[in-house]
Amino acid sequence: MNNGYSIFAGTMADLTYPEVEAAAERGACVVLPTGVIEQHGPHLPLGTDAYGAYQLCRLVKSELARRGVEALIAPPVFWGINQVSSAFPGTFRTRPETAVALHTDILDSLATDGFDRIFVINHQGDIEHNRMLLEAVRRQHEHGHTGVVLLEPDFIADRLEGSSTPAVASFAMQPLFEGLELTGELGVHAEEIESALMMRWFPELVDYDAMAELKPTGLTADDLTEWRRGGEHARRVTPQGFFGAPSPRDPFLWRFHQRMAAAMADLVGRCISA
Repeated sequence: MNNGYSIFAGTMADLTYPEVEAAAERGACVVLPTGVIEQHGPHLPLGTDAYGAYQLCRLVKSELARRGVEALIAPPVFWGINQVSSAFPGTFRTRPETAVALHTDILDSLATDGFDRIFVINHQGDIEHNRMLLEAVRRQHEHGHTGVVLLEPDFIADRLEGSSTPAVASFAMQPLFEGLELTGELGVHAEEIESALMMRWFPELVDYDAMAELKPTGLTADDLTEWRRGGEHARRVTPQGFFGAPSPRDPFLWRFHQRMAAAMADLVGRCISA
């Protein structure tokens, strides 16, 4: 189906090399969207995390432009780690060493082209994916590229061993929910927030008929612990591939991602000022 969407639109992929060279000379920063291709239940596309990272970068770029900071969006990286969803069809399973090498090569390319401020913007909660990103960014710091920073919400940063380094900058997640109406369901995957994201910015990719038939999972924190073991454990806990309430109650829940982008732009501004 040709839905008219391209996650290369507005990225460096649309530019010529002289335009990229000139941007580097002006001191532009780069935001790198990174996600995965994995199942997101019967109602959302496999590329939800790739689309999410891309849209976050678009919002961050717009927010930075309002603050007088020029940013380029690197082409999205799809090939991350899918440990939790690995037992589901449609989930691409990339080895950690492959993903680290790929992200390292991409970051090296940007640094070689003269970009000394690069911000990795992620939309994949799998902790193994985030550990992979931290490893790739740490390697940049070891080679003197200390302007490369991984942006993470505080709850992810807290789960990353050794994240209290200049390689990671985190923002508070809980305040982003203020004034938004949630279902109250414990949700972590293909749930109301991800559905709201796709419904707002990529509506033609949502299967609304399937969504209307889905009921909240009603799972607990103990279920989440088991689900995080991944593979067949996750598939037993969430046989339909989603964890939480798939349908958003608040029609404006997509504002969560706008707020996240503003928080990330704050981090970028602080990193540049420092």
